[in-house]
Amino acid sequence: MPDKAPRSTSNDDLLDNRAAMLGLALGVLRGGGKPVEAIKRRCRRCEFAEACELDLRRDPNDPAWETYCPNTAALIALAENSSDS
Repeated sequence: MPDKAPRSTSNDDLLDNRAAMLGLALGVLRGGGKPVEAIKRRCRRCEFAEACELDLRRDPNDPAWETYCPNTAALIALAENSSDS
């Protein structure tokens, strides 16, 4: 019987890791108001957490996540806005 480790990463952790990969400081997400709350809500309800976790482990810079993540547009916009500051 194959030994399958339980998933240990929460969706909040995945969001924090994805944000870091995009160069976003956690404070930007934590204090971002309604748009950030919507991102967190979508992430907590996401059906692709397992794929997200796997992609972050394999290669966090691989843009494959952009094809399934419900927060792609919002996270990229936050990253672009933070780089403009």
